Amino acid sequence: MEAAVERYQSPETAVERFSRQSAAFTTALARMLMLAMMLTPVLLAAIITVDLPLHVFDRFAGDAIAARPSNWLSRGGFIMALAPLLIILFARKYGGGEASRAVTASWGLAAVAVFAELSYLAPSLEEGDLPGVRFTVAFTASAMAAQYMTASVYDIVRGGGRWWRAPLFAALFGYLTFALLYFPGLYIGTGAPWLNWMVGDFAIKLLIALAFLPVYGLLRHSLKPKGGFGGR
Repeated sequence: MEAAVERYQSPETAVERFSRQSAAFTTALARMLMLAMMLTPVLLAAIITVDLPLHVFDRFAGDAIAARPSNWLSRGGFIMALAPLLIILFARKYGGGEASRAVTASWGLAAVAVFAELSYLAPSLEEGDLPGVRFTVAFTASAMAAQYMTASVYDIVRGGGRWWRAPLFAALFGYLTFALLYFPGLYIGTGAPWLNWMVGDFAIKLLIALAFLPVYGLLRHSLKPKGGFGGR
């Protein structure tokens, strides 16, 4: 009987298949743009303030001027450290693959916005108004790599052990990736004590990751993994 039923089932027509695939593509595109629109303002805020030193942590260095975080940590750098935390929430809901696509789309949107602003301001810009090429490449590449690493590690660790393991490991691996790429890429060969700065930067990011855990704990029940996105 089952074979007979299967034999007379009408196959999906080309039009139906196209309609189904188009609907799935539109839904996926809308979801990616929604996530990107949440992440892009963080990237733009970081880029805009990347040259403004952040002095709030200097008190912990005391009189050691060379060890003060404001030597390397800017407001933009601190804001960029918040991006992996948002990506963890994306990955919690939709999986690491979707979170990584949101990262790609967000950087694309941010690049368009930055280039449009530079084109508008070009007549009034003077030499020294913009960051150098080395800084731009080091900051952008390390930030992007850190965000992709965060999404990947969260997907690997999630689903087993304590609830805090996945967000903590994802954040720490993301911050470690940033530190290992940014500081050597920007400071090696300059004579700056960048190794000490790198350790100090990671210590600050560790505090950020630990402070994020209570927030994640409060949100994880309302951000239950969506079916079909690898969530557990």
